[in-house]
Amino acid sequence: MFTDESKMLRIALIIISLVAFNLISVKSTAQDSLKIERMDGYFYFHPNAGASQYFGDINIDNYWNRDPQIAIGAILGYQLSPVFGFRGQFLKTDLYSKRPDQNLVLYSKLWDASLNLTINVNEIFAKYSETRLLNIYLFSGAGITSYKSTLENIEPREVIYLHKEEQHELFVPIGGGISFRLSPYLALNLEYGDHITFKSDGIDFTSEGKKNDHYSYASVGIQVKYKGKDTDNDGVNDRKDACPDIAGKVKFAGCPDVDDDGIADKDDACPDLAGLSEFKGCPDTDGDGINDMADNCPFVAGTKELKGCPDKDNDGITDKEDKCPELAGKQENAGCPDSDGDGIVDYLDACPHLKGLANFNGCPDSDGDGISDNQDSCIYEPGKRELNGCPDKDNDGIADKYDNCPNNEGKKELAGCPDRDGDGVADKDDICPENKGLAIFKGCPDTDGDGIPDYKDRCPKVAGVIANFGCPVMQVKTETQVKTEVPVKAQIPVKTVTPVKTTEPVKTAIPEIPVIAKKTETSIQRRVTFNSGSSEVFPSFKNMLSLDEIVKFISENPEAKISVAGFTDNAEQNDLQLSEKRADYVIDYLKKKGVKSLKVKKSFFGKSKPIANNNTAEGRNLNRRVEISVIK
Repeated sequence: MFTDESKMLRIALIIISLVAFNLISVKSTAQDSLKIERMDGYFYFHPNAGASQYFGDINIDNYWNRDPQIAIGAILGYQLSPVFGFRGQFLKTDLYSKRPDQNLVLYSKLWDASLNLTINVNEIFAKYSETRLLNIYLFSGAGITSYKSTLENIEPREVIYLHKEEQHELFVPIGGGISFRLSPYLALNLEYGDHITFKSDGIDFTSEGKKNDHYSYASVGIQVKYKGKDTDNDGVNDRKDACPDIAGKVKFAGCPDVDDDGIADKDDACPDLAGLSEFKGCPDTDGDGINDMADNCPFVAGTKELKGCPDKDNDGITDKEDKCPELAGKQENAGCPDSDGDGIVDYLDACPHLKGLANFNGCPDSDGDGISDNQDSCIYEPGKRELNGCPDKDNDGIADKYDNCPNNEGKKELAGCPDRDGDGVADKDDICPENKGLAIFKGCPDTDGDGIPDYKDRCPKVAGVIANFGCPVMQVKTETQVKTEVPVKAQIPVKTVTPVKTTEPVKTAIPEIPVIAKKTETSIQRRVTFNSGSSEVFPSFKNMLSLDEIVKFISENPEAKISVAGFTDNAEQNDLQLSEKRADYVIDYLKKKGVKSLKVKKSFFGKSKPIANNNTAEGRNLNRRVEISVIK
């Protein structure tokens, strides 16, 4: 490892210098270190025993030879801080080693003494604890070893070299150990150290390997600590214990820190609550710079002006006293705003932006009718409560703003207008206000139900067609002559008339002949009408009569078949489908009355076959139809 004594000396001096520098540095900073807790230094005595072993040229080829010797030692030390300590060590042992290949055996009686610096490894990386069960430490330093050696041949037994007097030289001890805490005053130590000399031929008389002689020492011992009197057993002797009767911590000079906040209880204004040094050990839970003892809102960050309470809306009223903490308000309104200045805070004001009255929850009553504007549909006209504040001049229960006839009492279903004839058409829209009529004819009647109102119908009591101005068209009917029975005895005198020239018409005398005849109607045609867009027959007397006549005809003529054809006007949507639905409606009606479906032929034509002018309402009324006729 080393080649000469001078080099070893230089290395030893460097080690000692570094140890001294670190010792001074740690001494000045250890008490303030975040990782190292202050402790009260103490002396200790450490007797030990174990085994020593020589390593050198005699066993150079058998480095791990098994020739250990019993050794004893003692250590007297002083623990300066949790990390560093000084100790003086003494060792007494014999060294022994054989080298059969060279017929050599070495005997040496040896003792040494050294001064070491110890470093507790645990305390470098972890916070100091007086009660830690296990601690690892390293040591090194410098010392003097004294030995007297004999080198002999194995066979025959004869001395080759012999130290007549004890030899002395410097050595460097390097090693480490483990300390097991048994009590505050006792510890069990296991230790191993290597003692390196500065000569290669000192102990064994030979420098064959060019390596310095050295020997090891493995030991076990009991460390006895002396800390002086410690009444409270906290590891701080009474003469340095600021709280000698109460167990505490070394870093607080023996005083306790119950809340473990780094402030001794005697200096802690809140000893049971972990706190901060700037608040004398009291906590600041919400971190607002006000300690909890002086903070009226310790769990919510606030301001010093409000004794630690927050004020979100910055109105100078703490949130816990502010009924409107999100909105800036006034003190007299418990922190709530009154935007319209009517003395009613906004959250209670039904009209927060309009100055109003207290009895109307802050809303105004512009027309003074006793109904607040927010509930008044006519805020500038005095009205009735039941009409949401609107007037009703004709007292018909319909507010004037919704009344189409505000000066005349009327009906709700007619938007406040009267209907004298009760036909459901308001007088203002009724062409015949004194006569009950139909809405499709603007309130005029259609007595014969032919789809032509009476005032346009030349035959108002007989159903007709529009093409004949409401009068019927004569139908051509086939008559079956029934055999005439003439009495045999009845002689019909025949008079001969002689033509006479005259300007007057000639009258022919026709004898009255009693005739018994019967006519049967084998052709019938009827029409029913519909409202616009509807597929249900308009419920007029004539329509119902026409359908019932068809039913009666079929029942009297069971062999007859009928045709049902549907039509629309030119303004109706989906005209073909609608005309079919109209035909289906009539067919369904006939089926319900007992007409079999085999007797019916359905057809539908939409708007393609009008019978009247589609440019007039009357014409469209006639075109919205179903025609029923006999086809056989």
